[in-house]
Amino acid sequence: MSPKVTPIDGVSSWEACIRAMERQWTEISECQERALLADWNEAMSEMRRQHERLVSAGLWVTGPADFLDIIGLARDENTHSRMLQWIMTPTARHGLGCGLVRRLVEHCLGESVPAPMAVERVVFSHWRNDREADLVVWGRNFTLIIENKVDAPEQPDQCDDLYENYKAEFAPLFLFLTPDGRPPFTATTPAAQRAFKTLSWPALRAMVEVALNESQPATSGADAVEVVENYLLTLKEQFG
Repeated sequence: MSPKVTPIDGVSSWEACIRAMERQWTEISECQERALLADWNEAMSEMRRQHERLVSAGLWVTGPADFLDIIGLARDENTHSRMLQWIMTPTARHGLGCGLVRRLVEHCLGESVPAPMAVERVVFSHWRNDREADLVVWGRNFTLIIENKVDAPEQPDQCDDLYENYKAEFAPLFLFLTPDGRPPFTATTPAAQRAFKTLSWPALRAMVEVALNESQPATSGADAVEVVENYLLTLKEQFG
């Protein structure tokens, strides 16, 4: 005669089976997890080895590609003004001639200028009456005064003073150069407000690009052209 199984004994038996199944499932899961972790660790190690090989061979690169950013001068106003002085100097080795100056003059006048253009002198940091003009370009039949802004604010009465200092020059043209092409806050008199034309750095970059594309390769030094191209990269990275 079989022993009588009570309902409580049946429940206990099922609970024991369930616990045994849970232990088995846990063992299986832990084994699979260890196998997966081992695969992942090996995959990550191989990725690191590949990355090290690419870095060692110079095939994995980061950071700036333009010279001014490398040396920490990509936002320095005087450095940009000096670069513009060089690019606007018609006899410089870049071979652009008067290409950029002509486009700046046309921008100020709102009309085309017949070629050839005569640029006689390009001066960086020209002082008059205790006020500095960032750039002054003296041409045969014009004078271009450029106030360059990158990050620095305008000084009190700056553009009003510049206008008064240079308004008696032969055919003066006033240009206010900023990252976004905004008008000057310190041109407060009606005459100064009318005189100052605005230009953004992205628009100037486009002018340099066109002037470079139209330059004569036979008269330009390859190294100097590369300097212009690298400077264009700086302008694109910094101003868009």
